[in-house]
Amino acid sequence: MYISRHIGVFSLLIRTWKVQLIVLGTVAATTVFHLTFLQKFFNVSGVVVTVLGTAISFFIGFINAHAYERWWEARKIWGALVNYSRSFGRMVVSFLATPPDGSDADKQALQQGLIYRHIAFLYALKERLRNQSTREYDKYLSDQDRRGIRGQSHVPNAILEEQGKGIDSAERSDYFDVWRMNEINAMLNRFSDSMGKAERIKTTVFPTFYATLIRRAILYFLVLFTMAISGVMGYWAILFGFVVGSIFTLTHSVGQSLLNPFENMPTDTPMSTITRTIEINLLEQLGEDDVPGPVQPVDNLYSL
Repeated sequence: MYISRHIGVFSLLIRTWKVQLIVLGTVAATTVFHLTFLQKFFNVSGVVVTVLGTAISFFIGFINAHAYERWWEARKIWGALVNYSRSFGRMVVSFLATPPDGSDADKQALQQGLIYRHIAFLYALKERLRNQSTREYDKYLSDQDRRGIRGQSHVPNAILEEQGKGIDSAERSDYFDVWRMNEINAMLNRFSDSMGKAERIKTTVFPTFYATLIRRAILYFLVLFTMAISGVMGYWAILFGFVVGSIFTLTHSVGQSLLNPFENMPTDTPMSTITRTIEINLLEQLGEDDVPGPVQPVDNLYSL
């Protein structure tokens, strides 16, 4: 996610140089061909160009609006995970009591196990959404947890299942009563719900024919626009055609970059940063000293 309030036009052009090269080649070839061969036979009416440009603008606006909705929903899901995780940590720290036949050391070990397992869940969910296999979650899982999730195709869900078993075992050992167990189980349901919402965005592909239609329409518009102005401006039409084409393609590219917010791109939901923030908060709630630092933005421009 971009954190800088200002992004230079040059930076945008660098990231979309292939598309801009196609735009430049299109307007240059159209200008030369029209001035050399076609101008003597016909000219393109400005009315046609205006109507087509207006229609394309509406289509781009439609797609970008829906792209932003997907991006914003993804950000809200991970924002909710931050709130739920802090509440879960507070419950684990405050709800658990030392049973008559137990010790404070056992209680602390149980609290650490529940918190560590939740941090592992967040890292596993992040990797699943990004199609990664770095297994950062391993360091927060016990040997028993690793055996429990072995062979599971959905690691985050398997970790939640292990978490449920741990909570049930803690209640049976009188570390907290049934009411408090139900409260903590409700938090697990919220984690599962957030995971499902994120996966729905991940697996629901925005109709590809929209993007294909817009790209082709922009190309046709550039050809007609360049032909319309080249008769008046001559070879200066190359410059003006490139500027107009860049505006259309850059605006369209912005929307396309927001459609899939879990691809580890600069415009995506900063899951690494959010996961590390939750990790820091939960470890501090446990009172641990070995707490990692926050994830630093890339070039002070965006967070991942």
